[in-house]
Amino acid sequence: MGRDVGRAKAAIIGVGGSSIERRSDRSIVAFALDAAMAALADAGIDREQIDGYIGSPKASHAAALHVDGADEISARLLAGRLGLENLSVAIDLNSAFPTEMVTTAGHLLHSGACDYLLAVRALCNLPGVRYGEVKSREAHGEEQFTAPFGYHTGGARFATRLQAYFSASGATRRDLYELVALMRRNASRNPHAIWRDKSEIALDDYLRSPLIAEPLCMLDCDMPVSGAVAFVMTRPELAAASRQPPVYVAGSANWLTADEIFERSGRDRTDIDLCQIYDGFSFLVYEWLERLGWCPPHAAWRYVRDGECEIGGELPVNTFGGALGEGRLHGAGHVREAVLQLRGQAGDRQVPGAADCLVQVGPFDYSSLLVLSNDPA
Repeated sequence: MGRDVGRAKAAIIGVGGSSIERRSDRSIVAFALDAAMAALADAGIDREQIDGYIGSPKASHAAALHVDGADEISARLLAGRLGLENLSVAIDLNSAFPTEMVTTAGHLLHSGACDYLLAVRALCNLPGVRYGEVKSREAHGEEQFTAPFGYHTGGARFATRLQAYFSASGATRRDLYELVALMRRNASRNPHAIWRDKSEIALDDYLRSPLIAEPLCMLDCDMPVSGAVAFVMTRPELAAASRQPPVYVAGSANWLTADEIFERSGRDRTDIDLCQIYDGFSFLVYEWLERLGWCPPHAAWRYVRDGECEIGGELPVNTFGGALGEGRLHGAGHVREAVLQLRGQAGDRQVPGAADCLVQVGPFDYSSLLVLSNDPA
């Protein structure tokens, strides 16, 4: 992790998830507990063995209440409900990204702060709350220069970037449809996906979809859902005896050091077998394929259009359907899919021989990246 290139310092040995539901009367606590218990069972670890915890409780949508037990779940609340009584370290990150949870967990494990760590990311699409609605009549700090103009709502700030991308590349909404359609096709192979039974999306339906912030339409945006994903992590020497094949954290980076992710993980770009790339808004996949060097500037739309990101293509992307197909778990599904692929447990969406997977979560100006591997070297 970081600049320390060499053998991995941490491994994921368990992964679990709750159901993913568009709306639910169940609480965020129930979803989080389902995921945590599933991850513990997957790892073959008793809760008494868990001595570390990392959460990412932040509800990051515009209408968030930021209430513990409503649309967020704190380490204190989850530890109490789950009965984690042996925690030597418990941290809630002020971040929405599960990739940062994995990175931070790796540092804690490598430091000796704990032996077995549970990480949980849960989201709740509360009934009666309009997910993207902004009710505040005041703005403070940096937001006083953006919020009054609607820049942060409904994908507006991303729409401006997409408009510029279309102008520079010659791509159109017809081309962007190919990426959205790919995510839906992949979701049809994912039993957890919110769109698993509605995998076909016609071009005409996409082009007629209501514009949210031109040129982004509703189908370019991920679906708010309730659900949770959890991971169990440990040090490599302990992972060797785990029930499941360990998946190692080979390297990490952020949006400022993204160009160093291959060096930091001791891999070349050509070593990466597949990617799970954040697609909260569809075209963000283009930006990261180009930023990370798989495509020249303004050429990723052709790469996707020509089938290179399909399962069986040169670089399979979001093999589980991404957030556009599975639902908005803010990257937790991306990490889970990487683990399943590297274990060889992704079913009929399995990429043959997958050994190294890059996971990127977040937009252009605030992101977190991992390279996960089934090889500890």
